[in-house]
Amino acid sequence: MDLYNLVKGIIFILTAIVGVSGNLVILVSFYHIALQERKFVTAQVILLNLAWANMIMALTRGVPHSLFIFGLRFLFDDIGCKIVVFASRVSRAMSICLTCLLSCFQCITITKSTLKWLSLKGRMQKYVILIIIGLCVMNMLVCIAAVLFSVSSTNTTNLEYTFNLGYCLVTFPDQLSFQVNGFAIFARDIIFVVLMALASAYILLVLFRHGRQVKGIRSSDRNNVTTAEGQATKTVVTLVTLYVLFFGIDNTIWFYQITVSKEVHSIVSDIRFFFSVCYASICPIVIIMFNPQIRNKLKASSSEQETQVQEISSTQ
Repeated sequence: MDLYNLVKGIIFILTAIVGVSGNLVILVSFYHIALQERKFVTAQVILLNLAWANMIMALTRGVPHSLFIFGLRFLFDDIGCKIVVFASRVSRAMSICLTCLLSCFQCITITKSTLKWLSLKGRMQKYVILIIIGLCVMNMLVCIAAVLFSVSSTNTTNLEYTFNLGYCLVTFPDQLSFQVNGFAIFARDIIFVVLMALASAYILLVLFRHGRQVKGIRSSDRNNVTTAEGQATKTVVTLVTLYVLFFGIDNTIWFYQITVSKEVHSIVSDIRFFFSVCYASICPIVIIMFNPQIRNKLKASSSEQETQVQEISSTQ
């Protein structure tokens, strides 16, 4: 194994481990909180589904890549390839859409409480599950090419109009189907990323205006407000930066693939997959850092474990 493949394999397996474990922490924490409070709020519902999407993406992108690099060449047959590639693409799409939905919901939440915005917020809270199901159905339809054209890497030698993932190939019959599928995915990504960026920019604007309004408040209250604003601002800026960095590079390469290149080499796919798996791995870290409920739950669990260890030690 050459140095490139060794480094690539280690990077992919590490990002997969971080992505799966980080998102699993979010899922367990929120389910534990829900059992105690006997309810899920809207933001928690979105974050739970986002964690599921990111974990599936880490499993279906990072793990197969790592296994393929370390010598397991024929991981899947045609049906296995269709399932893995389809799950990979749908989970990636849901990650984008759910982050956009979360940004839009937070944008509506901090907007002035007019009747119009309160009504919209109420409808989002009432129909959030249906909205998520609708997004999932839409993404399944957009990603249907993965089911139609994914095959095992052993079943074809013609790599024209083909996405070469190493362990699987997505082979399109002609240039038209190749480009129609590519532009559909590219357009969907751009629409949701732009919506998310606009919502995040509006949140920053509201926080900036609010910060100017509280300058006359006494020092202790102003410090509390500033802390809350700073935490919210860091969350928004971090998520937007991650999207601009990871999905910006991802979509730039994707656009090149569908407009210039007929044969999509495995190295190009490696770069795209790396940036998408990076988001699935780093996103849960950001959520854990800036979500006080999860942090408090982790601290409480750690304290309970330390107490149990001390009790066991004292009885021995």
